Amino acid sequence: MPIQPTAEQQLVVDSDADVLAVDACAGSGKSSVLEVYTDKRPGKRILLVCFNKAIAEAAKQRYPRNVECRTTHSLAFSAYGRQYAQKLGNPSAWDISQQLNCPVRHARNALTALTTWLSSTDQQMNDIHVEDEIQDEAARAQTVDLARALWSTMCDASSPMRMLHDGYLKLWALSKPVLRFDIILLEEAQDTNPVTLDIVLAQRRHAKLVFVGDRHQGIYGFRKAINAMEKVPATLRLPLTQSFRYPDEIAQIATALLQTFKQERNTIRGLTSVKARWKIDRTKHYAIISRTNVLLFGELARVVTQDKPVTAIHYVGGFNGYFFDKVLDAYRLSSNERHLIRDESILRFADFNAFGTYGEEANDFEIKALARVIAEYGDRIPDIYNALKAAESPENRSKITVTTAHKSKGLEWEQTLLTDDFIELPPPKDKEFDPEDINLLYVAVTRTRRSVELPASLTSWLEDRWPGWPPTETTATGNDAGRGSDSGMDDLPPDSAFLPTDYLLSDDGFDGAPDFTLPA
Repeated sequence: MPIQPTAEQQLVVDSDADVLAVDACAGSGKSSVLEVYTDKRPGKRILLVCFNKAIAEAAKQRYPRNVECRTTHSLAFSAYGRQYAQKLGNPSAWDISQQLNCPVRHARNALTALTTWLSSTDQQMNDIHVEDEIQDEAARAQTVDLARALWSTMCDASSPMRMLHDGYLKLWALSKPVLRFDIILLEEAQDTNPVTLDIVLAQRRHAKLVFVGDRHQGIYGFRKAINAMEKVPATLRLPLTQSFRYPDEIAQIATALLQTFKQERNTIRGLTSVKARWKIDRTKHYAIISRTNVLLFGELARVVTQDKPVTAIHYVGGFNGYFFDKVLDAYRLSSNERHLIRDESILRFADFNAFGTYGEEANDFEIKALARVIAEYGDRIPDIYNALKAAESPENRSKITVTTAHKSKGLEWEQTLLTDDFIELPPPKDKEFDPEDINLLYVAVTRTRRSVELPASLTSWLEDRWPGWPPTETTATGNDAGRGSDSGMDDLPPDSAFLPTDYLLSDDGFDGAPDFTLPA
């Protein structure tokens, strides 16, 4: 059933801009807006470029027949990938070393250089695609030569060397494809890699382009993604600042984070018909959201070792996607079972003391967290690991859902608990912080529909800026479309109350690689 657009959404629906960028906050219903946008243009041939296959398949059920819902990889597969169908996959450094007759370390460096080039807009592979850690000039030249040889072998359909999915995407991009559509829509534009953005922007000679995303949800920089919402040469930018997912108190926290640390000038508005709760009810289903797998293991260890252990856990993306094997390997290092260790980053340490010392001296968060988990649970770790694996259940039969912040994007739950491994607030003034760490916290905070337990650092930061926080819970009234005097928000401070005075900004009213499996 079509939505009744808000005033902000109607501006998007009615826009005829050549290049439109829609800055949509978390929970603002951007997919629904695009559906109305396409419904209004039945005579146009429209391409919706989706982030992954699952989104593309779901979109096919919702959009009208004049809209083709595809991933860039599925488009590239039709043109170039099909010839490699029997050898698609991710070659390991070991595979490469065997086929190219080189050391594994050199093979790994070449693969890294190749994948960096594949996601770029560059025509040729050269020194700029080699990791900065390789400083010797001869070694860098050797890496480029090996990466070029690897690419040549991949492109040989008769060679056993596996072809990366981003490989045939690059071949397609180099062919300068022309997409015969009147309008091209790009969802989740903040997580687009450079090569995909370049393909889409090249179509503006003949098609109108619409980029939709939230620049503050860009969290895939480690996959060479770029924040297209910040780079698109838009002829018009429109905001969607009303969230229909979470209470207004959550929206105020999101606003505080983004205005303070990301220089956002818009104010996010949430629902005024419900009030946020700052404690979850553990007798009911809830989701645990963590920045790292190690902290997630520690949180889950408590729930499976308590007096009434939880025996039904849903892992977003599946149990094997959480690298709990790394905890097991750290335990094996501590118990001198080196022959069982599979993780090379752990095996390189002579013993567990060296492992812990390195973590402290290098201030390596993951290693320090692993050391704490081993110290706390010791010989119980193998049993805990087995219990966690045995507890895997479908979400509709689970007591707890667990996810990392990265995997949580696009999802929501009635109750969420955030672990204490997100960015420390405020960041040290003498040290630069990664803006994506703020984005991760923003994504995690905005997954709740009602109740949330926040990380201690965020709670402390809010208490410093908002005396008396958290606000007391009162009966909520009001209209979810806006803030009126009857909104039930009288116990909350104005938006600016979250912000230190040196960060106050005026409110002008405006606000990576895909998880590809099979071609969509």
